[in-house]
Amino acid sequence: MVHDVELLNWSFTSSAGKIITSKNKVMKYLFAIFALASFSMFTQASAFEIGVVDLNQALNQSEPGIRSKNILERRGRQKQQEFKLEESELRKLAEDLRNNPLLTPKAKANKEQELIARQQQLREKVRSIEQEMRLEERRLTEVIFKELKTVIRSISIKEKLDLVLEKNAAQVILYMKEDTTDLTQKVIDAYNELKQDGGS
Repeated sequence: MVHDVELLNWSFTSSAGKIITSKNKVMKYLFAIFALASFSMFTQASAFEIGVVDLNQALNQSEPGIRSKNILERRGRQKQQEFKLEESELRKLAEDLRNNPLLTPKAKANKEQELIARQQQLREKVRSIEQEMRLEERRLTEVIFKELKTVIRSISIKEKLDLVLEKNAAQVILYMKEDTTDLTQKVIDAYNELKQDGGS
């Protein structure tokens, strides 16, 4: 029996439009608990200044984040084209097996085994590339996050803030006595300026 070539679905840049996925709910609550604990430490202070930063937005809209996304997308498209060509060859081989009446049963069986083996090799190659792309995505993201934290710290000190929360995690806190300051755009602008100046 001739096996059809299965269509391979690959998603090299699962974050093509958005590098960072939504935060885990558990992490949100941990952030909220930390914020409330920190808030209680400063209840006697005359002014408690709180800032928030949307890390997803800072990552995806900053120039380094956009460059990283483009790198991953470009690499993903290149690999996708390579795999499409190989998949097309396998489809042609399967079609020949179905429509070639001159093949002996033994020759047909050998061709089927070859087709199955090549299908499996292609699947393994796709899985390997997907894993490689995920690791590269993580590496690029970690580098940017590390740099963003430095920028956030610098701005927070300049703005004389007592506490800065991740904006999505801060949404878990339904009420705060003090207003929060959204630093996201300032962080993006400062980060872009830092990278343009050749900062690390």
